[in-house]
Amino acid sequence: MSERFLLLPILFPACAAFVFSVPALPLNRYRLRFWKDLAVLAAVLANSGLLLFLVWSPPAGTLTLFRLSGNAAFALHLDGLGRSFAALIAVLWPLTTLYAFEYMEHEGRESRFYAWFLMTYGVVSGIALSGNLLTLYFFYEVMTLTTLPLVMHSMDGRARYAGRWYLMYSVGGAALAFIPLAFSLLHGGGNFALGGTLGSWPQLPVNILLSTYFLGFTGFGVKAAVFPFHGWLPAASVAPTPVTALLHAVAVVKAGVFAIIRLTWYVYGPEPLRGTWAQTAAFAMACLTILYGSSMALAAHHLKRRFAYSTISQLSYILLGVLLLTPEGLVGALTHLTAHAVMKINLFFCVGAILCRTRREYLFDMRGIAMGMPWTFLALLGSGLALCGLPPAAGFMGKWQLGIAAASAPPLGYAGLVVIGVSAVLTVLYVFSIFGTALMPGKNFDFRAANEGVSDPSARMLLPMSLLAAAAVLFGLYCGPMLRFFDEIAAGKL
Repeated sequence: MSERFLLLPILFPACAAFVFSVPALPLNRYRLRFWKDLAVLAAVLANSGLLLFLVWSPPAGTLTLFRLSGNAAFALHLDGLGRSFAALIAVLWPLTTLYAFEYMEHEGRESRFYAWFLMTYGVVSGIALSGNLLTLYFFYEVMTLTTLPLVMHSMDGRARYAGRWYLMYSVGGAALAFIPLAFSLLHGGGNFALGGTLGSWPQLPVNILLSTYFLGFTGFGVKAAVFPFHGWLPAASVAPTPVTALLHAVAVVKAGVFAIIRLTWYVYGPEPLRGTWAQTAAFAMACLTILYGSSMALAAHHLKRRFAYSTISQLSYILLGVLLLTPEGLVGALTHLTAHAVMKINLFFCVGAILCRTRREYLFDMRGIAMGMPWTFLALLGSGLALCGLPPAAGFMGKWQLGIAAASAPPLGYAGLVVIGVSAVLTVLYVFSIFGTALMPGKNFDFRAANEGVSDPSARMLLPMSLLAAAAVLFGLYCGPMLRFFDEIAAGKL
């Protein structure tokens, strides 16, 4: 297959987005909503088909678009890590699109929303298809510009406030992440190869190498919501639920984690970092973030913010595996990255369904409403139990793989095991308190009054919620091929 096919999943959504950005076109008129929704779904499905085709049969070579200098080239290439991320994007984006059709009817400005939604799809695909650090950095920063209008969609005071914080954090992170990019280009690195490309330069001063890595970890860690650079993520929960679901599953925070994996394993490499202060400092930040996020999730009463803090914690589970700097740790990180995407996108879908049908955002307003929305809460129960780590669900498989990796990598691994155990207890508490409030509100509670006018959403929202809940619960029964694929990535065979 020609390497030029790598451009299609990036350019096609951009062209489709242009169609929805022109108000004068007949397709963007309100009375043609059905055909507009059908066109958006067709565009998303077509792009997902392109991505999955490339994942199944990736081009062997690299497509170099142009060069800025000898080492600085914009290039596309699809290796094993990129294929895993691309497959995740391709599966989750169409489900989010179907969910958004009903949800966005209540938000308004749909044409503008879908234009930026499609543009973001192409940009995130570019992150997965990037062949070197320069190309990844370019798409990574463009993603800030395409997701900012989605975060600020309602344009009220809260949305503008969230957008300002998101932009300020992102700009600061971009400045820090630029330092290892410039350093790697200066010394002939920047291309992606498992084991790193900078480790072959023994003349580099060790402290400079470690300092630039740590700055890069911190810079990319902004979008991965590493404490104390996490503040933008709970604020961004004011965005429409289809946006927050993608932010937490694949679009922004997972792109930050993906960039850290690239920086750690494919640019610097595990050998120059293992046993150094940079590894210890980054690992400590990840552990602190896990405990902080879980604690704040338990304290939060706003349901979207509760799951936002949960995401902050769960993302650092992935980083913990990455920073063990062992193949087992990388496999555990990729497993939990996939598992968390499946679980968390559906948890936000369920919260969005509650918000859409009842306009209730806080936990204390949801007493007894599970009786009026049984299918929504059943889907929430499935993904919630998976997040808690019930075998053989998705959360269990991710934590199991991370636990195996941590147990074989003392002494940092032992500290990681303790942190994962404490966080697991907190996760059970903040998930089950939701079901306690919704199902068991107390003696003599008037369920009829609480559920007056409350009902499940239509099939457009229930179908993706049901599919994802089933996938989260059954994850461990059918994840064998995926784990073998991750093993081959960690072994450098893909």
